Amino acid sequence: MNSTLNKSKYVLIENIKLLLYKHDPNIFDKIDYEDDDIYQEPLLYAYFNSKVKKIDLDTIIYGYTKEKLRPEKLKVKSDTYGKFYLPNIGWFITNENNKSYELYKTANSLLYTLSSKEIICDYTFEPIEIIKGTNIELLKYPIPLLDEFYYDINGSVIDVEIENVTKFQRINIEKAFNLIKKLAPKHYKLIESITKKVVIFNVDTTLRNSFATLNAQGICFSNAYQKDYNEVFFIDDIAHQTGHLIFNILIYDVEQFLKIHPETVVEKLHLGNNTTETRNIYVIFHALYTYYTTFICLDAFLDYEKNKYSRNLHEVEARLLFYIGKCYQDIDLIENNEIDNIESINDIFTLKGKEVYLEIKRKYKEVSQKWREKLTGLNMSNQPYNFTYSKFAELNPLNEKIN
Repeated sequence: MNSTLNKSKYVLIENIKLLLYKHDPNIFDKIDYEDDDIYQEPLLYAYFNSKVKKIDLDTIIYGYTKEKLRPEKLKVKSDTYGKFYLPNIGWFITNENNKSYELYKTANSLLYTLSSKEIICDYTFEPIEIIKGTNIELLKYPIPLLDEFYYDINGSVIDVEIENVTKFQRINIEKAFNLIKKLAPKHYKLIESITKKVVIFNVDTTLRNSFATLNAQGICFSNAYQKDYNEVFFIDDIAHQTGHLIFNILIYDVEQFLKIHPETVVEKLHLGNNTTETRNIYVIFHALYTYYTTFICLDAFLDYEKNKYSRNLHEVEARLLFYIGKCYQDIDLIENNEIDNIESINDIFTLKGKEVYLEIKRKYKEVSQKWREKLTGLNMSNQPYNFTYSKFAELNPLNEKIN
């Protein structure tokens, strides 16, 4: 799978380079053609996939442009919170919302100067925040360019809260990333090679559960909508959401993996919020892969916690069992489908697709057998579509069920 992943990653990078060249044939005089990190900047993907260009491309590449080749003045505009963001540089916080400025450096200053109609304006500056122990950036404020990708199950754009929930959960996501790095180092390297930025947000899951999209490839979107979420949730969700990012690249050329049309409907799913979701073969394959990446991380964490008497142990057991159940259901959907003229997985997957599917199934069987005795007796009967620890604890009190 690694060779396929690397090839697809190369294709995506080359596509971004081509789009940049079409925008400005002299672009590679300003930025390093050989530096692939530049071409994995998620806001470049967002810009070229955006229907409404809320910022100029120059503001995205400014922080990647060689210092001496940067424009003398950069046109910028504050958002509805008075902020604007330059990738690879940081956040500028002004006193006025939705106002146009010019940003530049004076010859004798290392600092930026911000002006409006030639009047120098006050601002505060916050550099980009890298999650401690990683190379991954935490986007702690909203970015207008991403707004159109925050939409509900009906496709309507919705407001999401980012700043407050990020402050509240900053420590937990840091703990989670570093635990994955420590306990599943090989998988962590893969996560870090694909994931460039993280957005923690808070939105009712009846509106939308995940904003993972190839249109903003490289951003891990994590919905921390339950107040009791801790590092265990983030281990789970980082594994899941970055699984989306990895799969987006792995299966970028979907025809190499599926013999049937990716939108072939396999199941109608009745969710706990009185909505119905139609799931096609691509969506189910995608879900199975995120269970696979979640198994890798939760399995490693349960090994780490298994001899401790703790809330973390209690929760990781429950989360692992929860995903074993979901994975079982989706494997059953694949292998006992009711699609016309489909008799086996050989009619669904190409050889490459079958290789991925069988690896997912292998990991599912491995964790199911490994933890069967420890997870036996846990009651999951009151769980909604999204795992909820408080409901689990109602049926499985902590002081009664720690193996």
